[in-house]
Amino acid sequence: MLQAFKEIPSDKETTIDKDESDADLSVESVDVDSADHDSQSEVYISADEELSEYDETDDDDGNFYIGRDKQTRWRKTQIAPRATTRGKNSVKKIPGPTSHARDASTELEAYLKIMDIDIIDETVKCTNKYLQGIRHKFARERRCTETSRSEIMALLGLLYLIGTRKGHHANVRELWTADDTGVQILRACMSYDRFLFLLRCIRFDDLQTRSGRKTDKLAPIHTILDIFVKNCQQCYNTNEFTTIDEMLHPFRGHCSFIQYMPNKPAKYGVKIFALCDAKTFYCSNLEIYCGKQPLGPYDVRNTPPDIVKRLVSPIGNSNKNVTTDNWYTNIPLLYYLLEKKTTLLGTMKKHKYEIPPEFLPTKARQPGESMFGFQKDKVLVSFVPKWNKAVILVSSMHDSGVMDEATKKPEIILDYNMTKGGVDTCDKMCALYSVLRVTRRWPLFVFYILMNIAGINSWVIYTINTPYDESQCRILFLKNLLLSLMKKHLVPRSQIPSLPRDVSALLEKYRPLPVEDDGDGIAGRPPKKQGSCFICGRQKNLSACMKCDQCNQFICKQHSKKQIICANCGDVNIITSSECEQK
Repeated sequence: MLQAFKEIPSDKETTIDKDESDADLSVESVDVDSADHDSQSEVYISADEELSEYDETDDDDGNFYIGRDKQTRWRKTQIAPRATTRGKNSVKKIPGPTSHARDASTELEAYLKIMDIDIIDETVKCTNKYLQGIRHKFARERRCTETSRSEIMALLGLLYLIGTRKGHHANVRELWTADDTGVQILRACMSYDRFLFLLRCIRFDDLQTRSGRKTDKLAPIHTILDIFVKNCQQCYNTNEFTTIDEMLHPFRGHCSFIQYMPNKPAKYGVKIFALCDAKTFYCSNLEIYCGKQPLGPYDVRNTPPDIVKRLVSPIGNSNKNVTTDNWYTNIPLLYYLLEKKTTLLGTMKKHKYEIPPEFLPTKARQPGESMFGFQKDKVLVSFVPKWNKAVILVSSMHDSGVMDEATKKPEIILDYNMTKGGVDTCDKMCALYSVLRVTRRWPLFVFYILMNIAGINSWVIYTINTPYDESQCRILFLKNLLLSLMKKHLVPRSQIPSLPRDVSALLEKYRPLPVEDDGDGIAGRPPKKQGSCFICGRQKNLSACMKCDQCNQFICKQHSKKQIICANCGDVNIITSSECEQK
């Protein structure tokens, strides 16, 4: 099952970790914050840097490593295992969709578990309120008609369709062009002007009441965001391995909490902290970094340990493991998570006072060398991948310093390499079929991000619920999903007589068939084009295509009568077909 979800491999393949940047925790009045976060896992000591500042103080018998704080003691030998089996990573809840999403058997049902009807209805309500306020600016009211649930769902389907075509940066006129180079179903679903009008006017909160929510920087999107995060948490139980990391989505519009991270590909954008499943890459919890909030209910600390504590709150007391990089990892956080029955695995920076000087890189240590320090419920390891470099990790998930025979690396490092790419892979999957459009409005940009995450989460739920479905590929899932989202809007569109001929032909299959009454007052069957004469019965086995105007039954030419109307006086003369033949 794990291989089925690994559509995009993580970029963290080796023991040497990534070079990252993260945001400064204090937000100034300027629009862009420069990040001061370096999560480089490798510790490097230059030739000029010496270790003379550290006192290699040991105890009398030499069985311990002493940290720089002169208090932290790490045993050189492994602590004897307990007689009873420990409960680490013994997950009590079955990983996968919960009872809220276990009945989702179609693409649309799985998607509406994440991006549910409440989110769509709230968007429709807020958008219509905004349209009522700007209607007086239009000379024609039909240019500013209110939207509906089916139209907003069709709008989401169009965005997913453009994302699957890798056209999120393409000119909209090129996509809606009437020649063969355009996408025909876009024109069939919605006009070019209506699509741009909805994207320009879509809103996610009441603008008239926003002044009373000045204590929240995320007020324009907070209602939608809270519902979305709640749905993500309620619909899925993560596996025993989870990952916490940050995403940086590229954005250069008007926003007070844009982050500048020079080591990221995007460099400028909105930063999101996320908790993802390390196996299926399901995003279970997320938090948008908006800097220092005004005094009020949303004013929280943004230190790395506090961010981790808020993100892991849904999986507390679950015996699961959290993998982090060295920007989040520290010993006090490890103790806190152990109290919550959650283990921690992550790299550490070299300046942490709990690290003994012996664990830091020196030129005397050879590549492939490993050092272990043991305490109750945690292990510290220092591995030398290259000369004059070292990777330092701490784990409360492991109890021993087991080495892998094939790679000659500690088992802790192999587990870290296997579980550290959950958030990065989720970010790559978002960028693969992204729905992002060029916009200056950050609430709409955040909504695009939620749509990308909803597409991944709903695909994970659908794949687990339907393990034998052949359309488990994410591109096929998105195509079926976008058609389902547009279907209710395509039915009334198919009945518009003024559509172009090619669009009308495309919408022919969505046009509802007329129904007929079967004589007993029960309607619902489509009318037949041919049938046997009810007078002849089956004796001649002939089919007739004429119907009686009175009883609506099929009749043959021999038993039918012809109605002739005079053009001058309108008199009606009824003659039989036999009389007509005699004349």
